[in-house]
Amino acid sequence: MQIEPNRLQRIQKLRLLMQQNEVDAFIVVKAENIYYLSGFTSGEDALLLITGTDKFILTDARYSEQLKQEAPDWNLLQGKPGSLDELKEVTLDCQRIGIEDSIVYRQFCELHKQLPNKMTALSGLVEELRIIKDETELDLMRKCASISDIVFSRLLDFIKPGITEIEVANFIANALREGGCQKEAFDTIAVSAENAALPHGKPGKRLLTEGDMLTLDFGGIYAGYCADMTRTVVIESASQRLHSLYEQVFSAQMAGVAAVKPGITAAQVDKIVRDCLAVAGLDKYFVHGTGHGLGLEVHEKPTVSPRGTGYLEENMVITIEPGIYIPGWGGIRIEDSVIVKSGGCEIITCSDKNLILI
Repeated sequence: MQIEPNRLQRIQKLRLLMQQNEVDAFIVVKAENIYYLSGFTSGEDALLLITGTDKFILTDARYSEQLKQEAPDWNLLQGKPGSLDELKEVTLDCQRIGIEDSIVYRQFCELHKQLPNKMTALSGLVEELRIIKDETELDLMRKCASISDIVFSRLLDFIKPGITEIEVANFIANALREGGCQKEAFDTIAVSAENAALPHGKPGKRLLTEGDMLTLDFGGIYAGYCADMTRTVVIESASQRLHSLYEQVFSAQMAGVAAVKPGITAAQVDKIVRDCLAVAGLDKYFVHGTGHGLGLEVHEKPTVSPRGTGYLEENMVITIEPGIYIPGWGGIRIEDSVIVKSGGCEIITCSDKNLILI
C-alpha cells in the first residue's frame, strides 16, 4: 500500500515541534491525533510513540490486520491490552518524553510506572498542525458539508405540524447515515418555539405547531471529518417580530462571513458580528462565541470569540454562527462552515439562509 504523502509531512512537522520543545520522543493518546498522524481508525485502543527516527503504534493483537491495511509503515508494539512493557524497551535511550496533556489520569499513572521521571506534558502540538487543512482534508470536508445540504433539503419535505422534535432529530441522524456519513458529529439539535431559547437544547416530545420557529443544528462525520450547520425555519407562518429578528441575525451572520479572510484575528470577526447585533439591541441575547474551528473534531482551534487569539490563515476551516436566545420566546441561530481563502472565504454549507416557511 502506498503511504499518503501528507501523513509523512505531518510526522516531519511534528518532529520539528519536538525539537523546539526539547523532547526525545512524543506519545500521542488522542484518537483524532492518532488518526491524523497514522491513518489508524481505532485510536481509542492505541498509543503512538514518535522519536527522531522511528514511529510506533502500541496496541494489541485484535488490530494486527487492521494496522497492516491502515498504517503499514508504522512499527507495531504488540502486547496484551494495557501492557506497556515494549514501550519501556524502545525508550531506554530517551531522556525526556513529551506526552499529550489530554491523557486520562489512570493511563498517565500506568505510563509513569514504566517511564518514571521521563514524561513531560505538552499541550496542543498535533492540534496546532491540524489547524491548517491540506487539500485532501478540504475535499473531505466539502463532501461532508454537501451531505448536510442534502439532508436539509430532504428535511423541508419531512417537517410538518404535528410531528415531534425527536422525530425531526431522528430523521436527521438516519439521513446523515444514508448520505454516507459514519455517524453524527454531535447530538443533533432540533428545538422549537420557547425551547429554541436553549442554545444546546435537547429534542423532546413537543409537537410542532403553526408559527413555531425550529432551530436545526446538525452534521455528520465523513471519512473522519466533521460537518456543522445550523438553520432556523418556521412552521407555516411567521410573526412580524420573528421576521424582524431573523433579518437581524441573518445580517450579523453575513457580516461575519464577509469579514473572514487571512490576516484578520478571530476576535475581530467575533466583534464584527457582535457589533451588528448590538446596533439592534440584541447583543445581550448572544451568549456564545461566533464560531470555532472544524475538522477531525467538531470543536477545535481556532476559537472565534472575544477570547480568540491569533490570526486567521488560509485553509483554516471555521464556523460563523451568531444566535439570539430570548427566554420565554425562543431563539434563532444561523451557521455556516467556511474555508479561509485568499481575500475571503469559501462557504461549504450551501443551504438557503433566507427565512423558510414550511
